[in-house]
Amino acid sequence: MITLAVLGFEGAAIRRRSTDAAGFANAPEPIRGVEATLFELRRRGVRIALVCEATRSVAEATLAALGWRVGAASDGLGVVDAVVCADEVAVAPPAPYAVHHAMELTGTSDVRQVLVAGDGLPMLEAGRAAGAGWVVGVLTGTARRDELEAAPHDAVLSSVNDLLALAVPAAPAR
Repeated sequence: MITLAVLGFEGAAIRRRSTDAAGFANAPEPIRGVEATLFELRRRGVRIALVCEATRSVAEATLAALGWRVGAASDGLGVVDAVVCADEVAVAPPAPYAVHHAMELTGTSDVRQVLVAGDGLPMLEAGRAAGAGWVVGVLTGTARRDELEAAPHDAVLSSVNDLLALAVPAAPAR
């Protein structure tokens, strides 16, 4: 059973547009359907943590621009349980610290019940190094399928939205 999904923020949950309607560069945009997916995962009892390659201040500004918030409320889309930023861990992915810190922040004690999804090799390697029960590559970022398939993984999906259809009753045998 999966109780925590640790998602790469950029590439798996959002992408950056070159400009927004007001002409601001690097405006964040959710991957199509991701807000409903996050809501449904949380409704099913899965906690959600985002791993951000940027600092806390950049992550907070990005979350605010998206209208997303961090907290336990389940009354709306775009709510996540935790955000782990690059300046909050000793070493960023591919080291396992971001995954372990997400576990700490969400009260998750069994790493075999953690699913890590990312659009690049560092997140997949961090998931495997952390001992996550499932490590999933998603094709919504910059990495190509062959790159993700060359990394340690249990599945490669078109997007995070496909997690809802993925049968994840328990960690796969290794």
